[in-house]
Amino acid sequence: MAKIKVEIDADLQDLIPQFTENRKKDILTLEELIAKNDLPAIAALTHKIKGAASSYGFMKLSEIAAQMEKLSKNNEGSQLATLAQEMKNHFENIEIQFVPMS
Repeated sequence: MAKIKVEIDADLQDLIPQFTENRKKDILTLEELIAKNDLPAIAALTHKIKGAASSYGFMKLSEIAAQMEKLSKNNEGSQLATLAQEMKNHFENIEIQFVPMS
């Protein structure tokens, strides 16, 4: 899979390693929650991912999390595993480019 270029504000460069480490943990937790079909916990976690990803400029990651949050809140768990895999694949193929934005 080709790398997905994401432009991030250079002012956030010191925060990104912790952000990415936290998202890796979140994705693993998400997979466990999907296996248990724990829709309320999935909704809460994807809401957190959505906000964090958006705040740091990872818009596609935020969009996937938003889809997952909506599905889990609507008790529609059938697509969650597919979306979790899409999130994981996307995240694993991100190439971060730090750019001055201010």
